[in-house]
Amino acid sequence: MSPELPSPADREPSGPDDKEPFGPEAAASVERSLASLRDPDDALRILQGIKENGSAFAAYLLLPDANVATPDILEGFYNSYADAWETFAEFRRDVLEGLGWLQALEKVMSEQGIPEDHLTWNHAAVDREIFNTYDVVHLDGWWHVFNK
Repeated sequence: MSPELPSPADREPSGPDDKEPFGPEAAASVERSLASLRDPDDALRILQGIKENGSAFAAYLLLPDANVATPDILEGFYNSYADAWETFAEFRRDVLEGLGWLQALEKVMSEQGIPEDHLTWNHAAVDREIFNTYDVVHLDGWWHVFNK
């Protein structure tokens, strides 16, 4: 499963009202990460990541393989962050659309005269593949997605 999602560099910049919230879960993530560090330079990199990327970076800190003390933590974030979605269903739809599956199914249904209510997606199976392909962090009501 490898949909064509835009890289963070290719996305349109979001305005202050379009950003996912920096809530209590994000604050706790940052606090835990900072408390685990001994080197002030590592802490400064974490704070820089939060300043530039907000809750998306806080979500990155929660990934099981995120090393908060690595000098290239910001580079790791930028290389892996896909985007954030308000609902998992929106993300799933974007994945299926990126793969071309929605369009292909729509075409077959149209050509064969299959009514809309006759075919349904096996969301559990699709979601398993999504979780095998992406690291997903649910933080303060948003789904942050990272390429593995």
